[in-house]
Amino acid sequence: MSDKLSSLAEGFAIVPADNMDHLDRARSDIFKLTREVFKISEMNPASGFNNFHRHIESCTPGQFNSMRVELIKRITVEVDVSKLVFDAFEETITKLLGPDILAQRGCNLVLQPPGDPNPSELHRDAPANSPYEIVVWVPLVDCYKSKSMYILDVNATNTCLELLEKNPSDWDAFESHSKRLAHTPSVPYGSALIFFTGLLHGSEINQEAETRVSLNIRYKNLFSPSGLKNQLQFFKPLKISNLARLGASLELREHFR
Repeated sequence: MSDKLSSLAEGFAIVPADNMDHLDRARSDIFKLTREVFKISEMNPASGFNNFHRHIESCTPGQFNSMRVELIKRITVEVDVSKLVFDAFEETITKLLGPDILAQRGCNLVLQPPGDPNPSELHRDAPANSPYEIVVWVPLVDCYKSKSMYILDVNATNTCLELLEKNPSDWDAFESHSKRLAHTPSVPYGSALIFFTGLLHGSEINQEAETRVSLNIRYKNLFSPSGLKNQLQFFKPLKISNLARLGASLELREHFR
């Protein structure tokens, strides 16, 4: 693991999975549910996801959205995505966050066929999320050019936010300047884009010939500030050190003494 990643000097880095078995399991389980919800006959996850748009040509926008919502609900209940992603990138995440780790409870799955008119707008997650979290963006297909996402490093983010503070009513200038400074990384399946929640990022309309399919999961240290979201409601314990367990048991005894 590079020192650049360890310090997140630029706020983001692309890293390969430490264990592909867990990532393959996540993709396989998610694709199985996708096949069931969207009635897809294709059996291969890579081909099935890349060509997802061909299997939903008869869907109206309303039908597609309803099935997408159903799929996400089923994934949340039936697949422990945050644990599988953590297991796939455990060494990297633990080095960044330490031994006491909370994971986002819900599942964020993005399915964006070519030409989908609803890309993710330019935004950053903190606030309202804690600035002490990381986002692990995991493509389930090879993502490149407009099939990927764009992201600004720390310096570019700060520069653009200063521009917005000076001209808060000129969103177009802010957005245009931000996109000029953005990186559009190629992230192959088997790697993840890990970034600090305070970075500006978003996506463009997918103009490639394949569907964009990706997960994004947030992780944080148990003891780091929670931001504006209820930590107990939004996160679940994933990895807790023996020291934290001992400390919690002592505090519990003291509380009820």
